[in-house]
Amino acid sequence: MLKLFLFFSLFFSHYSLAKTLNLNLSEIYETNDYIEYTVAQNLNETPNNLDNRIWKKNKKSFTSFKYANNAYWAKIKVKNIAQKKQTYYFKAENQFTYKIDYYLLKNKKIVSHIEDGVISKNANRAFNATHMIFPIEIDLNSEAEVYFKIRNYNKININFTLVTQEYLLDYYQLYNLIEGMFFGGMLLMLLYNLFLYFLLKITAYLYYVAYVFWLSVYFIGLFGFSQRYFESYTYIFYFSSGIFLIFLTLFVQSILNLKNKLPKINKILNLFILYFLITILLNIYAIEANLFIYVQFLFNLFFVLILIFVSIIIGSTYYLAYYKDDSIAKFYSIVWSIISIIGLLLSFQYLNIVEINIPSNYIFQFLVLIEVLLFSFILAYKINLLEKEKKEQEHLLVQQNKLASMGEVISMIAHQWRQPLSEINGVILNMDIDYQKKQLSSQKFINYLDSMEQTTAYMSQTINDFTDYFKHNKEVEKFTIANLIEGTLNLVQSTKKETIKIKYIKHPAIILTAYRSELIQALLIVINNAIDACLLEEECHNSEIIIAVEDRKKDIIISVTDKAGGISPDIIDKIYDPYFTTKHKSKGTGLGLYILKMIIEESMQGKIKISSSKEITECKLFIPKNMIR
Repeated sequence: MLKLFLFFSLFFSHYSLAKTLNLNLSEIYETNDYIEYTVAQNLNETPNNLDNRIWKKNKKSFTSFKYANNAYWAKIKVKNIAQKKQTYYFKAENQFTYKIDYYLLKNKKIVSHIEDGVISKNANRAFNATHMIFPIEIDLNSEAEVYFKIRNYNKININFTLVTQEYLLDYYQLYNLIEGMFFGGMLLMLLYNLFLYFLLKITAYLYYVAYVFWLSVYFIGLFGFSQRYFESYTYIFYFSSGIFLIFLTLFVQSILNLKNKLPKINKILNLFILYFLITILLNIYAIEANLFIYVQFLFNLFFVLILIFVSIIIGSTYYLAYYKDDSIAKFYSIVWSIISIIGLLLSFQYLNIVEINIPSNYIFQFLVLIEVLLFSFILAYKINLLEKEKKEQEHLLVQQNKLASMGEVISMIAHQWRQPLSEINGVILNMDIDYQKKQLSSQKFINYLDSMEQTTAYMSQTINDFTDYFKHNKEVEKFTIANLIEGTLNLVQSTKKETIKIKYIKHPAIILTAYRSELIQALLIVINNAIDACLLEEECHNSEIIIAVEDRKKDIIISVTDKAGGISPDIIDKIYDPYFTTKHKSKGTGLGLYILKMIIEESMQGKIKISSSKEITECKLFIPKNMIR
């Protein structure tokens, strides 16, 4: 008898009707404990024929797949016990609710019916709200019944909150402020990265801009803002949910260089791109055809594969970060790990694997904003790395250009020293003759020593000039422009160029603060190019190169002019291109003017201007007097 009593007690406690929600003067009521659930027999039924239906308090009883193509009914009774007429609103998140029908019944008669959800968006929501809002107006000491017919993915996961108008107004004031900050931050990051793309032309930035844009579009639909501005947003919402993942994949492939570093992973991610595209099209078709069973199947498959997709990306970043020591991947691995935790909770929640009470969607939303901010900083960091690498390559190129001319430089040194050595040898010979003839007076001896000292000083200066040229340390020095040009001219005198007359129009002392070694190299490139152009002329013995200096307030202009026939208009726009040369491959690398431009404009913070006519070519170097370090 006791067992039978316990059985009926448990039976009726499980299937007993929920109690009535009494409305007093509170601003907010949680409704979970007051809602009963039952299964809809068909999609067209209304609350009028639910009298004999079995109702349960446990909504998990209706989560099996056999009901997937039907609907669930949720019912709640409310009673106004306050001393006045009251108006409340049932508020629920949009999320992925396929369709929801709201019925308000008074005295067993339907007095209000509102449709909402993904395929039945309500364009006339109270307060133009972003959430699903269903009003209920109830007189003093009267009762009403509210029915919700719900078609949802996997489960009834809609939590209804009953609130007053005052509460909603305060709530949306704060809600709109926070969401405005979110979308404002997304817009700023979008414009910032779009600017960087146009500035740097790096493809990863373009993928990232598209990712941020479509992610923002997705959140506009997910959090209900589309209701305010678009009558039909369903297809854009589903399109954005797949397209932002496509651009995220392209961004990951580009920024981590997976095509070269992990080609197999890159191919797998290409398959995911194809899957996302196919899913978008199938989803739109299934919604248009009202094939809910297929929409739910695609929904479930999507979140299962998303778990695999995220695992592949996280695994790849950790592999590159800590096995290949990729500094960029280290940043991404940390950020994506944090976001993926919330992402996994969302996937498990949507698949009805776990039930959580935290606002995971909003946490995920702001984690995404943090991700966008951090990724923008990481992209900027990558630019710094690229700039640093570029400067190292340029420095290496400059040094290689110096080494490439080593053979010519050795011949220059040999030529520079040949005459001084001959002079020293002649002085010693004369000393020996005078000594043998006993005519070496003390005055003659002193004169011979002075002559040799002057000659060795000249040889020493030649060594200093070449040492300055081959310096690897990049230090700002103070020097006069006259000493710089004279030292440079000492380096360009060789036997094959003696037929070319170089005229230096000297100027009063001008002090420069710059990189002496690099400026010597720049002048050598210009003067040697002028000499080579003159040597191509048939009457090169008449050729002349003029070097002049113009002193201005903030900079000086060093001009090198030759009369060797000028530069053809067809190629003058290409002269700075690397590896472009009009010489034979054995005589030129095509790097001279490219390195010149790099030294003057990037290193020296100046500029170059080359002008040419049929006879004359003039190269002007604008050098700041006080270079900013």
